[in-house]
Amino acid sequence: MREKLSYFKHESAYIDEPCEIGDDTKIWHFSHVQSGSKIGKKCILGQNVNIGNNVTIGNYVKIQNNVSVYEGVILEDYVFCGPSMVFTNVIDPRSKYPQVGAQFYRRTLVKEGASLGANCTIVCGHDIGRFAFIGAGAVVTKDIPDYALVVGNPAHIVGWISEAGVKLEFDKEGYAFCSKSDKKYELKNKQVFEI
Repeated sequence: MREKLSYFKHESAYIDEPCEIGDDTKIWHFSHVQSGSKIGKKCILGQNVNIGNNVTIGNYVKIQNNVSVYEGVILEDYVFCGPSMVFTNVIDPRSKYPQVGAQFYRRTLVKEGASLGANCTIVCGHDIGRFAFIGAGAVVTKDIPDYALVVGNPAHIVGWISEAGVKLEFDKEGYAFCSKSDKKYELKNKQVFEI
């Protein structure tokens, strides 16, 4: 008799041992979780998702179809990864001079509640701030601050967004209100803070 799992795994998915997967997480068609990975509770891994060795993923993370989360990437709670978005982990890859192993990988940290739009690319070695919103197709080549709305190649800030995903409109004093979450924000020294 097979042991009942505390998470759902589609029959076509592969999970290497050892790894940790939280309660009520769902792993869908043709996905692969590699050894040493830690995935929190109530996450959703869509079709054809690859989680590399030793990756850490928080709780309530949603990873859409065709995303590879490579070793060196950390996703905090409530991160959203849109369809076919891309992470990298080596800054100067060369097939003739392979760089295999954690000592070559640059860390990428995606902080709580950040959303990474479809087909965007996150170049390794950068932090994506809390509740930041990376637009579809953007190419991130530097750190992104909390609550920033970024688009383009290279990605640049075009505005600010609330925790709930509402574009913030700041008054002359530098304050904005999110009607969706009833939270207030302050823009000070090119940074946004919840107050």
